[in-house]
Amino acid sequence: MSRITRRSIRLSENAEYMPSKNYKVNKINAEDVLKEVDNEPNINKEMDEKTMKGKDDKETENKEIEVVNNTRDIGSTSEDDPMEGPVGYNQQFKEEPRFLSLEEQRSRNVQENAAFLCSLGIEKVVIQPTKKANLGRGLKRKSIKPEPIERRPQSLRLQNKDPEGVDVDKPAPSYVPFSTIEDKERPQGSIAFDKGIINHEDDKKGINSFHKTLQHIGKQAPSKKTKQESLSTSKYLSDIKSMKLTEAGIAKVTKSRAFSVAVHPSEDVLLAACGGKWGGIGLWQVDAVNSPEHGVYLYEPHSRPVNCLKFAPKDAGKLYSASYDGSVRLGTFEKGVFDDVYVIPNEEERCTFLDFLSDQELIVSQSDGKVAIVDTRTPSTNAEQVYQLHGRRIKSVSVHPLQKQYFLTASQDSNVCLWDMRKLDKKPTNIVTLSHGKSVDSAYFSPITGKYFLTTSIDDHLRVFNSETLDQNIRTKFKIKHNNHTGRWLTNFRATWHPAREDVFIVGSMARPRQIELFSSETSHMVHTFNGDLLASVCSCNSFHPTKNILIGANSSGRLHVFK
Repeated sequence: MSRITRRSIRLSENAEYMPSKNYKVNKINAEDVLKEVDNEPNINKEMDEKTMKGKDDKETENKEIEVVNNTRDIGSTSEDDPMEGPVGYNQQFKEEPRFLSLEEQRSRNVQENAAFLCSLGIEKVVIQPTKKANLGRGLKRKSIKPEPIERRPQSLRLQNKDPEGVDVDKPAPSYVPFSTIEDKERPQGSIAFDKGIINHEDDKKGINSFHKTLQHIGKQAPSKKTKQESLSTSKYLSDIKSMKLTEAGIAKVTKSRAFSVAVHPSEDVLLAACGGKWGGIGLWQVDAVNSPEHGVYLYEPHSRPVNCLKFAPKDAGKLYSASYDGSVRLGTFEKGVFDDVYVIPNEEERCTFLDFLSDQELIVSQSDGKVAIVDTRTPSTNAEQVYQLHGRRIKSVSVHPLQKQYFLTASQDSNVCLWDMRKLDKKPTNIVTLSHGKSVDSAYFSPITGKYFLTTSIDDHLRVFNSETLDQNIRTKFKIKHNNHTGRWLTNFRATWHPAREDVFIVGSMARPRQIELFSSETSHMVHTFNGDLLASVCSCNSFHPTKNILIGANSSGRLHVFK
């Protein structure tokens, strides 16, 4: 046996030998311990005898010692535990290892975890599953069975044909390419609401009820002055902080990507309009939660993207739409009809945007760089005047709110131009040209006085210009760095004014988490973001209610999100 070092032997009454945690605690006499050191070969036998003697005879326990071995143990010792006993002790006192079965191990873990939770005062732990947003509101997606794929014809070699593909007995079959999506033709003439609707076909009662609601809100006169105009910026920002997005405020309104959105000015009924990619116009009565499709009614008066939707400023019962199919239509709630107002003679050109010169006159921008002056009172669908203003597509047009003879055009040629209607002729000359470097998606006058106008460009900037004087001295007030690269599958951003305020404007965002951003036209700072757990996509098109704290954003799948 190796040499043992005894650093401390403490005599006391009822002293005990304290081995490591892997050993049992046993009482032995001090004389036996000392003999063990001198008589190594008999250590196991003596330990057995003395241990049994210590259990049987209680009188030998009068004097005992507690041996504390602070150094290495006798014989084979453990370096990790300084209290490890000698080899004889390992064989005598160490518990034999016993491997637990999987079920026993699991049961013991469950008991230990339960005891730990009880010590913390937790009797039962219930894990609630994460509640997912109900995105099935609005239009229902119909299942479409995929067409069978035609089998590819065999090679000429397998068909035993010559390199020209001609067989002596039978001519080679011609290859038929896969069919593509057929172009939809533009609808002709007037379209009644009850015939143009493509959902709720079997719910005649619901359709009639909805059309009566449209007639009711169409007769309401829009308020001349709203509460929004009188609020200070700080008070308005304080009020909109409570606006939230709920599950009841999300619904699919068009079948495909949204290109435009508008909010009806009624204070009694919340009605939103959304223009889709394939000519659909969806009307959503937001509060009609108990209807079959949650108050969503979809019409198809066009065959191409509806890029602009506007309610008439002095007649809330009229909804104007400009589409890439080359037409402008007027939906009249009282008559329940979509009528053609203007149709471009060249079928290859598109109507991109519109604005109001007066209650009966429109100015319509086109993809060929022209603008058309349209009188809605005439039965003809031709324009009164057409002017060539740009060499490339005009993407938006905006009329000054007070001085109606002035209007702005934003073009794909990277320029924003200010025009005077009184000076347009065969070769129009603009008042000022403001270059942006890249294509400009929109340019809008501020809605109350027109002292500013706001532009959105592909050069990743939002710009506000000071237009208090409508001449060549128009200068940039500030520009904001903003990611406007939406890509191929999202509608381009168009920063838009609040319809009753000139100190804030709204724009979509590519940032994560998804949000809609509100900027100040006075400080150029972002003053608020509309977001939430239920907003999981980019809202490219956004519009405020003119008299209430309500914001509606549309995404690339045709869903509307209502913050209120």
